[in-house]
Amino acid sequence: MKKITYKTYGPAEVMEITEASIPEPGSGEVLVKVMAAGINPVDYKVRNGSLKYIAPGKFPRTPGGEFAGVVEKNGDNSKKFSKGEKVFAMLNMAGGGYSEYLSVKEDLLSRMPEKWDFADAAVVPLAGLTALQALRDKGKISRGMKVLINGGSGGVGMFGIQIARALGAEVTAVCSGKNVDLVKGFGADRVIDYQKEDFTRLPVQFDIVLDAVAKSSPAQCSRIIKPRGTYITTVPAPGVMIRQLTNPIRSRKTFGILCKPGGEDLDNLANLMQESKIKPFIEKKYTLGQAVQAHQHIETGRVRGKLALTM
Repeated sequence: MKKITYKTYGPAEVMEITEASIPEPGSGEVLVKVMAAGINPVDYKVRNGSLKYIAPGKFPRTPGGEFAGVVEKNGDNSKKFSKGEKVFAMLNMAGGGYSEYLSVKEDLLSRMPEKWDFADAAVVPLAGLTALQALRDKGKISRGMKVLINGGSGGVGMFGIQIARALGAEVTAVCSGKNVDLVKGFGADRVIDYQKEDFTRLPVQFDIVLDAVAKSSPAQCSRIIKPRGTYITTVPAPGVMIRQLTNPIRSRKTFGILCKPGGEDLDNLANLMQESKIKPFIEKKYTLGQAVQAHQHIETGRVRGKLALTM
């Protein structure tokens, strides 16, 4: 089988296609033939060494934290999924998704919704779970709440808008002017062009502010957060984590979100997908052999929606 590997930290060019044996599924695992993999900023941050203290590992390494594919073989004590079923999953930060075959723990997998293609399913898990767990677990979202999402045109922002709307919230999204129509298409009730208006100075307060691009701070957003509201960021920097420790003595809560992989939460997303309440936007698809170009693209920080690798 083919997979992408790199033997040292560095730029996108350290990645190359290599040949490897198809793995055997262990106890509680299934062998999946990967059809598509999602591409996320964490992939290049692990590859370039930015996260080496958070996600250490041995070389050679294979990037990729999410994928979709077909069950090929069951390991011992593996009974939940059958050969031929279409599945998708989020892996841990060690990655491995840029590969033609993977052995995966069954409890990480979920069945793909009917009529979805592999690329669309592959780009949901990491960003979708981040948005779901941020809004539900940290923000305690409920019907009628007012939610602001900064970075509405990115992966987490895209799913955050749709999930919040599906849960009955009123959503204001922030993006650049060129992405306003795209973000309106995700279902935002109001869209702010940050090039024309400072969202931290809006004359309205929100129950939840989700900064999906980590471009603001709890202090900057405090005036637009309700007294018992919540600020959530996708990059839990030291300052954020220190502030989070003081949540018990603050009325406005602060959280940094690192999502947890798991099939049960993916099942929740799959239900929303099946009901057409969430749908990804993929800006561009790359082949496995174009992984270098894909990483160069995502490192620009200007991706609309998501990128995917197809096998």
